[in-house]
Amino acid sequence: MSQHRFAPAHPAEPDAARGATERIRPDRLTIAAGIALLVIMALHTAVFVPHEWWGAWLAGPFRAEQPPVDATVLFWALPGGFVVPGALLALLIVREGRRGRAMPAYVAVVLAIWAVGCVWIVGPSGFLTLVVPVVLLVVANVRARTGHRGGARGPSRRAGLG
Repeated sequence: MSQHRFAPAHPAEPDAARGATERIRPDRLTIAAGIALLVIMALHTAVFVPHEWWGAWLAGPFRAEQPPVDATVLFWALPGGFVVPGALLALLIVREGRRGRAMPAYVAVVLAIWAVGCVWIVGPSGFLTLVVPVVLLVVANVRARTGHRGGARGPSRRAGLG
């Protein structure tokens, strides 16, 4: 009965089979991308949070009547906007980085397409800041695919010449 009946949900998580001495090496670029995305979400909230519509939103009259345009715009910028899903994505990215894994390439691609589309629609704005996590995710993904983990300082080290 010492053998587990079910496989662990996340095979990359440390367990008794991996041994207590083996440590997972975090993927710092992936962690940095997640933190950058989390900071972007926090900055977005800080910019848009001070306004007069919170009381009206929380009181609930807009369920029965049409709200003013500026109340609708601010609603979709804050509680109805991308901050909560963006923060959740950022936390997932940080978790994967701490587990030593890079995010799949499609995460960076979708973030980039979304940012470019939004900049195309509204012009230069805070969406341009998404270039930071996108580039970090792309570089982390390329490094993961090529086996480069940031410890070596170039091809001469890996080839034994450095």
